[in-house]
Amino acid sequence: MKNRESNILNYIFNNNGASLQELLDEFKISKRTLYYDVENINDEMKGRGQIRKIGQKFTCIGNYNALRKFISGAGCVDPYAVYNRQNYILGKILEGESFTLEKLANEMGMSKNTCISDMEDIKRLLKGKGLALRTKPQYSMIGSEIKIRELYLSLMQENVDLISQISPQVVLFNKNRNLQLTDYALGNLSVFLDFTRRRIAQGCFVKAGDDFAEAEQFSYFKALFDLIDTENRNERQYLAAYIASLPSWNHQVDDSRIDRYVDRLIEKFESKTAITLESKEEFKKNIKRHLLSSYYRIKFHFPVNNPCLSEINVQHGALYKIVRSVVLENGKEFRELSNMSDEEIGYITAYFGGYLSGSRSNGLRRNRVLLVCPNGLMVSKTLKIQLYKYIPTVEVVDTIAMSSLPGYTGSYDYIISTIELPGYENVMVVNPILTKMDIQHIMNNLLDFSGSTYTYDLELLINVIRKSADIFDENQLRKNLSALIYPKIAENKEEKNPVLKDLIYGNRIQITQHAENWQEAIRLAAQPLLDDHSIEASYVDAMIESVNRFGPYIVLDDYFALPHAKPEGKVNRLAMSLLVVKEEVDLVGHPVNVFLVLATVDSSSHLDALANLSDILSERENLQLFREGDKEEILALLNRY
Repeated sequence: MKNRESNILNYIFNNNGASLQELLDEFKISKRTLYYDVENINDEMKGRGQIRKIGQKFTCIGNYNALRKFISGAGCVDPYAVYNRQNYILGKILEGESFTLEKLANEMGMSKNTCISDMEDIKRLLKGKGLALRTKPQYSMIGSEIKIRELYLSLMQENVDLISQISPQVVLFNKNRNLQLTDYALGNLSVFLDFTRRRIAQGCFVKAGDDFAEAEQFSYFKALFDLIDTENRNERQYLAAYIASLPSWNHQVDDSRIDRYVDRLIEKFESKTAITLESKEEFKKNIKRHLLSSYYRIKFHFPVNNPCLSEINVQHGALYKIVRSVVLENGKEFRELSNMSDEEIGYITAYFGGYLSGSRSNGLRRNRVLLVCPNGLMVSKTLKIQLYKYIPTVEVVDTIAMSSLPGYTGSYDYIISTIELPGYENVMVVNPILTKMDIQHIMNNLLDFSGSTYTYDLELLINVIRKSADIFDENQLRKNLSALIYPKIAENKEEKNPVLKDLIYGNRIQITQHAENWQEAIRLAAQPLLDDHSIEASYVDAMIESVNRFGPYIVLDDYFALPHAKPEGKVNRLAMSLLVVKEEVDLVGHPVNVFLVLATVDSSSHLDALANLSDILSERENLQLFREGDKEEILALLNRY
């Protein structure tokens, strides 16, 4: 396979598909050349899979494991297969390698113009981070040293060979200080230490200020001279903070503080989504485990890679908005976690999304995993910590050697292994350091995050049908099967859940001057839904009883309440109605003017509307418009969003 064809296949596979324009721009080729390359790639991959244009995207279809093996096989791996071109170039600049554009173009099998274009993109990327690119005497970066270190850490997370780079010095430090860092963490620390030493040797020091001062209290702070030979206090603070942010089997974080944070997170989530989490303790245990390992990473603002962030935004966009607003609100109370990045919020969203996916199936989705690792304890531990880091609600039930598998009697739903296991069902074969596609493959199985793009082999299905029946129109059959198995992206999007303007209209908005009490306000607010038979009278009673029992949990914001209750046969269809009471009503100690009644039928169809509401309430002047505006002004507000 030619170099460019290999790169195209890698790009499509590792990015979970790509549009025509994206591929033309990425590889600077014509449409005709692209289709010619795809045809050649498909000839090479016969029996394993195909690149097919489904909807608006070129996608790899076929058997995931066979495709993965082929792509990682001889003749199909290039020096930058794991990275995109620009990350590869950024890595060379950060490592201090000297090169010319001509040399780079030859090395990457690209034209010089393509390299020039990449350099321009890199300049724009760096400018967005407050950095600049210096070209003489060689390519280098200038700007905040912390920003440069963060960029290196982000790129380092794409390195699939970290375990092989663990240094004896780091192993000894870990042992002497009883840090119990995971093998993956030891690899990260070893590689980052090498980079830090090079930067210090070049006279480039971090200026940490007070942000990392707390790191001096860590037990290993004074021992850092064993790792880094510098008197610079800021450098030692920064390194100590980084070590604290690494995955460890020995958490130093105050469990009770994380407990309180998670309790508030769940409480706020339930209030904002009108969803009651049934298996709270199990859910809390899983999300707490994640936050314990990420606490210092969040506190000290170290970057984290979330390979599934875009997928989470596509599949759980409304949920992401709601979780984000909940996290930001919690930040007022828990300052250490107030600056959570989008990637971190994406992980928390995935926990909630995984839970809700399971709740729609009458219980949490199957997620009990058995790790089968022939390469020893180091690889199995690394896989385990990565699974806990990346895959929400996963439970690793055991880690065993391949030789122990035939006699294993424990219960599990899936096997995850680094090698093929013929004769066993529900086996996912992955790399020792999980790639983006490994993570996506596992998430597709455990969480049903997206259609299983890599499960079905269309040619295999055609052959099975051919053996059992006469095919009169193979092309049409192919089209019909493709439409059934691979829903068209962008052309046949799933029907959107309703937003606020779809649910609140006409007589569902009421404005009154006075209500005797909050009970009367809820009854009045719900009346339009009773009139059109969206709800039963018992649902109104249930909303009032919920407040009597649980307190003013329905108060979402100043002067704004969201009355709701469990549907349990009292709701006939998803519906909302709005009441504005000009004179404030006391709702168990909270003054309220706006009552937005929500009647739900499941745990997800109303989330787009609530995400919509979250967007509206994020702008304080909109709350005033709800309180003081007339019906037309409120309708206009809903239509603007």
